[in-house]
Amino acid sequence: MSYGAGIQRGPMAADNFTQIANALFRDRRISFKAKGIFGLISTHREGFTVTVAALVRASTDGKAAVTTGLQELEKFGYLERGQDHNDDGTFAEAWYRITDLPAHLFDLLGDDTTGMLNRVQKRRSEPLADFPPTDNPVTGNRTTKSVRQ
Repeated sequence: MSYGAGIQRGPMAADNFTQIANALFRDRRISFKAKGIFGLISTHREGFTVTVAALVRASTDGKAAVTTGLQELEKFGYLERGQDHNDDGTFAEAWYRITDLPAHLFDLLGDDTTGMLNRVQKRRSEPLADFPPTDNPVTGNRTTKSVRQ
């Protein structure tokens, strides 16, 4: 008998590798601790059994830190946890449902779901550099590397 919670995946950016929407990492309400816990949980496939004890063993943080990180994720809609009941009224297995696209992101833009998803996924840092793009390199007047003699 398993006493852990089975993960249930909500809308996720990808299922073949760990990809998490930028919105989670840029959400200033979420601590680094909670973001790390979310990242660790999201590396597992649907149905993987997770427990607070297993999360504690996978980190340097204690039970209290992991518990508060999970509560934080729940508070802001990135995690739902529950436990169903068997027909005889006893507790069934617990479950965790994670999503990197919680309902509050959809509420911000109403029916513009496609536009919101595009903005969430494309919103990233674009550092500028004085280097030519690789598709159109500059060939004239290039400086050469120093050669040791």
